[in-house]
Amino acid sequence: MGILSGVDTDGIAAFIRGQAEPRKLGSPKKNLLAEFRKAGIDPSYGGPSIFEIRDGLYAMMANHQYGASAIHADEVSKATIEARREVHSLVDSLKKLGGPWKELHLNCTGEQIGTREARRVFGRYYVDSEDLRTGAKFDDNICQVTFPIDVHSTNPDKTKAIESKPFKSKPYQIPLRALVARDVDGLMLAGRNISGDFFAHSSYRVTGNAVAMGEAAGIISAIAVKEKTLPHNVPFSELEKLATA
Repeated sequence: MGILSGVDTDGIAAFIRGQAEPRKLGSPKKNLLAEFRKAGIDPSYGGPSIFEIRDGLYAMMANHQYGASAIHADEVSKATIEARREVHSLVDSLKKLGGPWKELHLNCTGEQIGTREARRVFGRYYVDSEDLRTGAKFDDNICQVTFPIDVHSTNPDKTKAIESKPFKSKPYQIPLRALVARDVDGLMLAGRNISGDFFAHSSYRVTGNAVAMGEAAGIISAIAVKEKTLPHNVPFSELEKLATA
């Protein structure tokens, strides 16, 4: 991610998500991709986006790193360097176009590269694609997921944008058991590392769901400490009492 300034919202409205659509200026992603190509550069992500933080300050998401392992420090470092270099190149290319971009400035890039996924831990339940297909419900539900399957490209030779969905998912629930490690007693999970398959992960990984998971994991952990027991021994009814209090 890059934080941008030096431009005016009205001047680049056609390229800003949330501004182009109501002004009937077309697809901001397609407009921005065309603008980059006009500037002689093809971003590594096929759906580049600019978001308005407030007037005069913007966030840009326009690049991806492919094939880098998030569990190897050297690969993360290399991906970070390459990604930052590309962000600078993308901003410079727009600035050289002049017009509304002539004073464009890259304020900063992310403190660290965003990791889409790395390790996931096997839990006492494994959220899988069938749960999404059927809209699964559970007695120990801690989160209702409505975000769709969202697999970004894993092979830039095929596409640099979003991969085709294998099916349309239904709203589904995440059970507390998916947050409790199967093979290590006392280990709780929340967010992207919970127990689930590749397609399920692409859906439940988003912030809103991670918040609910974190709250549930925290409450169960607190109860377990207080009762001097392990998380998997805490009755779900105890979580329900505190979560609704």
